Amino acid sequence: MGMSTGEKTRARLLLVESDPWDAGLVQEALDELEERPHENLLGRAVELFHAETLAEAVESVSIETYDLILLDLATGGLHPFLQLRDLAPATPFVILTVRAEESLALTAMREGAAGYLLKEDLDCLPLARSLRAAFERQQAMLARQEMPGTDELTGLTSRAGFLYLGETVRRLAARWDKPAQLSVITLSGYARMQDVFGAQARDLALIETAEMVRELFPDGDLLARTGPEQFAVISLHAAPAPEHIQDRTRQWVAQRAGRQSPAPPLEHQGYEIPLGDLGESLVDLLRAPLFETAAMPK
Repeated sequence: MGMSTGEKTRARLLLVESDPWDAGLVQEALDELEERPHENLLGRAVELFHAETLAEAVESVSIETYDLILLDLATGGLHPFLQLRDLAPATPFVILTVRAEESLALTAMREGAAGYLLKEDLDCLPLARSLRAAFERQQAMLARQEMPGTDELTGLTSRAGFLYLGETVRRLAARWDKPAQLSVITLSGYARMQDVFGAQARDLALIETAEMVRELFPDGDLLARTGPEQFAVISLHAAPAPEHIQDRTRQWVAQRAGRQSPAPPLEHQGYEIPLGDLGESLVDLLRAPLFETAAMPK
């Protein structure tokens, strides 16, 4: 089963490959990478395990944990990947394939594979790039799992999730040359609301504000509660609103007053900024002092 041994601190890589020649090429490429530690091409040392058949791989994945699975789909179509993915959903996969079957590898990526490598390019440098990218993707996934992503009270994205995902959305918008807009809404009188009406009324006000955010931004790409009384939205392809956000929130509250609503009536302040024109971080853009310069309509 094992093709080489190593320290427990090494990344555990399972190779699922029926062709002994190709398996040998992978081992040779890893050996060459180990001979060049000063270049740090892979980012971490690897311990390689080899399963020659899908059945052997299934048995191994069922009882062992791997940091990455390098899988040759061979003639099995997508089935081997789907079966192993269901057994190890948190493990990144890199697909080994030939150029003629590249479309199948792309399909596997749409189903969750981290990447693919053509056997025609199987050498130490391409292998290192593919494995390192997959390892980094795994670390990012683990970080997202550890990060609180949802605000429990409102169901919107949490502040931590907004800052993490928001910068990613922002970079993608710049790369794709698409307009992006940040909208920020603050529930004013929050502290007074709790002091006068109690925590239950405060929580109901926050829940209603979250409902307002959803209704005002049905096409928003990222909706979040970013502070005790602050909500933020990032929208791509945002069409200019006919009215300032301040007026839109007032109209929503006025319409809401006709329905059953907890006292006291909600009051909000807000501002909107095109993200593409600013270099500040989202943390800076969410800070209260910015409201004095950016919130008021020009």
